Amino acid sequence: MKLHVDEPLRFWVDCSYEDRKYQNASRTRAELIAEILRDYERYGDAMRYLNANVQEILRLIAELRPQPPPAPA
Repeated sequence: MKLHVDEPLRFWVDCSYEDRKYQNASRTRAELIAEILRDYERYGDAMRYLNANVQEILRLIAELRPQPPPAPA
């Protein structure tokens, strides 16, 4: 089954793929992207749902922003 990914999530997956592809040279692109998508789901940044055409969609559910700097001590 083909998984549809929304545009904002696709952007972040592509960024993560570029970061990880040299560390995991023996893995295929599909395997690495599947791992990245599972990580986004596990951490609550993405979720799966079915659209009106019963297609499985993976969608970004949280804004991915850098963490704020720690408060001065």
